[in-house]
Amino acid sequence: MLSLRLKLVLWHIAVVALVLAVIGSAIYFYLSRSLLKTIDTSLNQIAKRIEMQLQSGEPINEPYNGPVFAPKFVQIVETDGRILDQIRDEEERQVPVDMSILSQALRQGPQIETASINNDEMVRVITWPIKDKGGEVDYFIRVGQSLRDLQYAQQRILRVLLISVPLALLLSGFGGYFLANKALHPVDRLTKAARNIGAGNLKERVEDPATNDEIGRLAAVFNEMIARLESAFERQRQFTADASHELRTPLAVIRGDIEVALRHERTPEQYRQTLASALEEIVRLSRLVDDLLTLARSDSGEVTIARAPVALDALCQEIYNYTSPLAQAKGLQMSLDRVIDKGSLVVQGDAKRLKQLILNLLDNAIKYTPEGGSVRLRLSKDNSIAILEVIDTGYGISAQDLPHIFERFYRHSHASLGDAGGFGLGLSICQWIVEAHSGQIRVESEPGRGSRFIVELPLMQVISEDLSLT
Repeated sequence: MLSLRLKLVLWHIAVVALVLAVIGSAIYFYLSRSLLKTIDTSLNQIAKRIEMQLQSGEPINEPYNGPVFAPKFVQIVETDGRILDQIRDEEERQVPVDMSILSQALRQGPQIETASINNDEMVRVITWPIKDKGGEVDYFIRVGQSLRDLQYAQQRILRVLLISVPLALLLSGFGGYFLANKALHPVDRLTKAARNIGAGNLKERVEDPATNDEIGRLAAVFNEMIARLESAFERQRQFTADASHELRTPLAVIRGDIEVALRHERTPEQYRQTLASALEEIVRLSRLVDDLLTLARSDSGEVTIARAPVALDALCQEIYNYTSPLAQAKGLQMSLDRVIDKGSLVVQGDAKRLKQLILNLLDNAIKYTPEGGSVRLRLSKDNSIAILEVIDTGYGISAQDLPHIFERFYRHSHASLGDAGGFGLGLSICQWIVEAHSGQIRVESEPGRGSRFIVELPLMQVISEDLSLT
């Protein structure tokens, strides 16, 4: 498996090779075409000069040259292809006459072709028609120029390219390797730092290169990910420790009560008291296990929320009827306020979970409000949002505790509550239920002045008839 560094170098070499191939081919063909065009221009000028000499009656066996080249040969050819005369072919070799070229020159004027002398030397030939006074083609002159110099120039260009391109690719490979090393050096540091980070060493961070490029952003994102993992591991450890502690307490109470009961003979009434105490702790333990299971399933996405129309005012009325005797038994005033013009507030959700949400909030309000206080359940709406508020005149929550109030096992202590503060899972479950219904929950509180928990849920519709709860 090729490393990323080697892949970058190979890609760099491939791109440079492609660019050099394109540029080299362009140079080769451009220079070849330019040289050939120069030869053609020279042949045109020589042929035109010879025509002028013939028309003026001057002999054409005198030295003559083009602007760049001297011609290889000059032929005078009849219209039927017979060569009448040939000048300047030192080796006395004749270039075969192509009748199709003569026909084209007869119809269209001067023609240029590439031919060979005895299948050996390549020459460039112009066939130039010479007309009589009546405008009819009398014969042709053919001027030829050897392409040996052109071929030599092409070979030199090709040789230069064949030497320079591999050398350029070699230098490009070294340069690409250097650049790849320089570019991937921060990634190597990132890899080494990541290798040193383990489950027990999540406080390590990758060195920030202090650049706003891709590597800098990668390091920042990596550090953020490690911070989230550290926070998650810390919450997991804390959750395990808190759960163990909470499970240990009721088990220790049950064990102690049973050990005391078995130490001596007891009356039936004493045994009943022991069993009642054990049952109370078992119920408390069962509630803790249920809460832990609910949160664990919600984290893994195993809990499904039923979706059905739920009339919030009817649900609140039912819960109010159930909890108001509990509040009165503690010496609290409890009220239900329904602040809507008409109809029922209907949300799409799980009636069982919404009932659990409201019961948890009211249970906390009753628990944290001293005798003589009040608890109010208020239902209203704001456009397409149903607003549910639980307001109490209890002890309130300090500014230090407020940001952590929805964290699992977090409990704000109050001297008068003793161990009645619960497990610290109720509000976490409330937050999960609200978020599962696409809503929001927040709290406003001041120590000594009570608390207000506000739940906002998307409103399905307002209907004039109450819906039965399912």
